[in-house]
This record gives sequence, structure tokens and C-alpha cells, in this order.
Amino acid sequence: MSLTQWKVLNSLRVYVAKFSNNKKLQNVIHKEITQLLQKLQPSVYGSDIRFIETDNVPAVTEENKRTPTVLEPKSDTGYTLPNVLQGLRSKKVSSEAETKVITPKWKTSTTVSSKLVILAKANKLMVSVAIAQSDDSKIHRIEELLTHIKQFPEVKRQIIKDGVYRVLLRVQRHSNNVNVQAVINEAFALLGYCKPLPGYGIRILSIDGGGTRGLLVIEMLRKLEELTGKRIYELFDYICGVSTGAIIACSVGVFRRDLDVLTSLYREISNEVFNQSAIWGTGNLMWSHSYYDTALWEKNLKEYFGQIELIQSARDPKCPKSTVTPYVFRNYSLPYKFQSQYMGGYNHKVWEAVRASAAAPTYFEECKLGNLLHQDGGILVNNPTAVAIHEAKQIWPNYPIQCVVSFGTGRTVPSHLDINEVPTSNTVHTMLNDLLPGNVYYRFNPYLTEMLSMSEINPTKLEQLERDALMYLRRNEDKFQHATKVLCATKGPAQKMMDWINSKGETIMSIIK
Repeated sequence: MSLTQWKVLNSLRVYVAKFSNNKKLQNVIHKEITQLLQKLQPSVYGSDIRFIETDNVPAVTEENKRTPTVLEPKSDTGYTLPNVLQGLRSKKVSSEAETKVITPKWKTSTTVSSKLVILAKANKLMVSVAIAQSDDSKIHRIEELLTHIKQFPEVKRQIIKDGVYRVLLRVQRHSNNVNVQAVINEAFALLGYCKPLPGYGIRILSIDGGGTRGLLVIEMLRKLEELTGKRIYELFDYICGVSTGAIIACSVGVFRRDLDVLTSLYREISNEVFNQSAIWGTGNLMWSHSYYDTALWEKNLKEYFGQIELIQSARDPKCPKSTVTPYVFRNYSLPYKFQSQYMGGYNHKVWEAVRASAAAPTYFEECKLGNLLHQDGGILVNNPTAVAIHEAKQIWPNYPIQCVVSFGTGRTVPSHLDINEVPTSNTVHTMLNDLLPGNVYYRFNPYLTEMLSMSEINPTKLEQLERDALMYLRRNEDKFQHATKVLCATKGPAQKMMDWINSKGETIMSIIK
């Protein structure tokens, strides 16, 4: 708007004020002019015009109707006029100064995006994935899509409806590159898409907490591998662990550690972390509420598990779904139609998940991740089998439970039950034993000569622990044989046919798309 145009508007306002007694009409004119000015950039009217305070503008009365306020030159560089925009101060601008356009903050902010913009970018990334030619380009664009989904998880539902599964399936079908296949597997895990299971149902492994008594579990896992000739990650579709069980679950599931190597590392880390003087430990307990050196514990976990994120483990097609409870650290995302009863997330590193799950009170400090403060999962759910079943049924709702193997970390005779065994592990076992058939649910929990503490590192007592485990394995040979038979059971012809039909249907849809 030029100064001349402003004079026309102002004259109109003066004319109405002078010749009309209609207050309503006057108010309408003032309002319209004010709204017009508010839509303009200050640079339009601020380069050659000075504003005065609203308080200094005389009110329109019967006396001044005949002598209305008009524009009057006050200097060579500006004019004074009534300020119809609240909050604008008197300002004198040099005619030679360069006019600066003030951009609203919402236009320059990078942290605020509308839902339509976020979804549009997601669809743009989907298209870029579909048209990518080289393997490097496919990997880069899929990773960009993954980053966008992690930042804005609310887009998952819509892009699934828009055909992201079909796009990824088509890319996967036309590429033999291992890295392309891996990043697509991570995308599927993030989106909650699961391929058909290798068995006729879901095979679940659950591992209790118990500190160094986890050596018992390693011996029982070794027994399963000996009987089946397969590695643990090949025997189970879903692995769940808490506290020491989380360490074992991530080791054999995510990282595929050899059990002999795991035993050696288990002893090495335990000796380093739990071997300190009582005086030092008592001092730590008073100052930081942790008897043992938490920083040293974290250092060992970072060296052992690295900086890999949980969801990145899904790039390995043979990696079982894994979780740590009761806050569920997942290496997968649930399908958007299903919601777990447990809080959880996949945007954590593996070592962080283990650290949080094994933050036993008085042993180590609490673990803060984001806005949440975590303590040892064994406080509430030392036997995570029920949590594992619930999560698995959200992932594969159309599959039955084929086999559940639950490993405890030792018990004593009933008159000397471990305090953790009564309210958690034993209660969960009793419930599942009543609900699940005998050929589906298998609980293994050896009797011990002596109930050891979580931080026991005495070589003599650990050797006794291993002898107790071997004795238990011999006594329960038939039970182990039966469990391994169920674990290795394959699909029937009807189920194989249904899986083939479903896969062909998805392939056809991807071609049509």
C-alpha cells in the first residue's frame, strides 16, 4: 500500500466521521481499516510513515467531527498518523535505509510441522524408494524413510494404508543385495510387519532374573542345543528376559553368542564388577545408593554390546523378537491395529536396555533413559513369561502358541524358598501351568544345594551351582527331550498352503501397485 492509497482510506474514515452520526457504521469502517493494515508487512507502511501512540489519538467527538485528524508532514522523512494497530511504537525510518521484511516466526521454525506436511514427506520418501535404481540408492532412501518414521511414528498407519508394504516387498523381491535385504527387514520390524513363522505356531523362550545364577540358564540352553543340533536363535521366534535374563537373551538372540564364549564372558564381567572391598561398597551405598561401581558396569556393557540400537537387530532375518520387561524394550514395533498392555519402546541401544533391566536396587544405581527412571525388572516381574506371551500374541495374532520354554535361575526346598520366587516367578508359573497344555508349556527351574546371592563370585560355590545344574538336567532328560521335539515341529500341508497363498497375494498386490 502506498502513501497515496493510505490517504484515500484515511479520507474515507474522516468523511464518515464528519457526515455520519451512525456510530455503528463508524465502528465498522475503523474495524475494516485496522484488519487491512494488520495483513500488511511493516515494511509496506513503515518506510515513510511514523506512528504515534494510540493513547495520544483524540477520540472522535461532536466538537472535533468538524476538525478531524489529518495527515500532516512532521519532517522531511516521515509523517504522523493515528495508530490503528495496537502495540506499534513511534518510529523514524531513513529514506535511504534498506527496507527489511520481518518474517513470522512460524514460517522459519523447523520444529513445527503440520500433519499434512509430515505425511506428504513420508509419501515422497516412499516414491523415492520405489524408483531407486542402484543398491546404494535403495539403502539410502529406505534409511531416510526409517528416520522419518522414527521421528514421526504417527505416519505409520497412513503409509501402511498407502501401500508401503507393497513398495518394500517389490524392492525386496528384485534385489539380491544383502544390505538392501537387511534394511528392509528393519523397516518391516519398525512398521509392525511380520513374515510367516517357520513353525506351526509361536515358540517363546523366557528367562528369569537372578544375577550370577544365570550360569544355570546357560547350562540348560546348552542342553537344548545338544539335543536339537540347532542354535538358540534358530529354535525360538520370541525371546524375553529380565535382569540377568536380559543379558542372556540379548547375547544368544541379538548377537548369537556362542554359549561357551558367553560363559567365559559372564564369569569375567562378574569377577570384575562384583569383586570389590566391603568398605568401598558401603561407601558407595551411602553416597549413590549402589553397592557396586555402576560406571564400571556400564563400561562393560558398552564394550560387550556396542552401540547398536534394538530395532537395528531386526536387520538380521534370523534374529528372534526380543524384549526386556516390565518396561518392554523391543527390537520390533507392534502392528498399528494392536496395542500392548505394557509401556515400551524400540529407540534404545541394546546396552541401555540391559543396563535398565539389571539396575537392581542397592546393587547398582537407577538407570535414567529419557524421562523415565528404570530399576531392575525382577522387582515386579522376575518371571517374564506372561509378558512374553502377551507381546507375542500382539505380533502374530493369527498363530497359536506352539511352545513356551521358561528358565528359572534356581530354587531351594519349599521351607527355604527364595524371596523372589514366591510373589513373582512361582505365581506366574502356577498360573501358566494351569492355563496352558502340558505339551506347550515347559518350566525348568533347578533345585540348588544353596541359594546364592545375585553377586556371588566364589569359584567353589559357582562350581557347585554348575553341578546342581547338571544333576537337574539328568533328572529331567525326558522333559527336555519332549520340549525339543515340540520346538522342532514343522508346519502341516494346510498351513504351508495358506502361507503360500498369503505371500502370493501380497506379491500380486505389489505388482499391481
